[in-house]
Amino acid sequence: MTDYVGTVAIHEETWGKFLEPDPAVVDAENLHEVLGIPILSGHHADLSVFKGRNAVFDRIATQAGELKLDYEDQCSVQHYFDVFACVEREHAALTRLVDVGVFMGGSAAVLAGCVEPMGLELDLVDANSVFLQFARERVRRIFPRATTRVRMFHGDLPTYVANVLRAEPQTRALIHHDGAHDFNQVVKDLSSLYFARDRVHGVLLQDTHLRGSIEHFNFVDAAVYAMFGVGVKYEALGARYPQDSPVTHPNQWNGNYFLAETPEGMYVPFDSAEWKYPHPTMELDDFMPVKAPPAG
Repeated sequence: MTDYVGTVAIHEETWGKFLEPDPAVVDAENLHEVLGIPILSGHHADLSVFKGRNAVFDRIATQAGELKLDYEDQCSVQHYFDVFACVEREHAALTRLVDVGVFMGGSAAVLAGCVEPMGLELDLVDANSVFLQFARERVRRIFPRATTRVRMFHGDLPTYVANVLRAEPQTRALIHHDGAHDFNQVVKDLSSLYFARDRVHGVLLQDTHLRGSIEHFNFVDAAVYAMFGVGVKYEALGARYPQDSPVTHPNQWNGNYFLAETPEGMYVPFDSAEWKYPHPTMELDDFMPVKAPPAG
């Protein structure tokens, strides 16, 4: 049975639950074809450009670079390195990394490389179970020993907060958010973290420089300001693109583009965050996905 909420199909059998790896994807050739994922740009972030700065990252770059797999990454190599640097700096205060919106596993591969050397766990969270299977398999091929500490959660961030974070009081998580970029959904996602803020060290957000066709409402940075105020204290992450570079013009696939001279991402630590929303009288249920009523 499937209910549709916005553009997300909620499959009652797996929504809000941890998934098991699909045996059909293990060592499958043309993994993206097996899972029905189209590759558009084919962009690969070359992690090797940051080699020589950190021994753990050097290992990640080497092993990820040896992977023979068709995929595409949607973040810059600068973003991946900045995310790693933040994890490396903060890991003593953490028990878990949470990657929300995994797509084809670009950030998951970097975060998975932190699992063993830093003694962490990794949860992959996505509303699309196909992307979860791809990302987990990519991680398995790069860091096979780390996969015992990697879980796949099928759902959005509010559902993960309700079903996992609030049920695990000892967790101290760092959230990497590269999920929905729609303003309304990002506000819901960040609002849900308010109800588990004692278990979340901070949130790293990607695509705060993204704009596009109006129907997609790609305003991640505006959602951050709505939650924490225009004076929010954050650490800039990722690349900044100069005025009139190619990526500052709408692309050929979906019309997305990046704001010039604007950071790709933001890291908002929760110890200094001042919540402007939600109101303390609100409940987590206010931000959970609502199933569409039965037809007829």
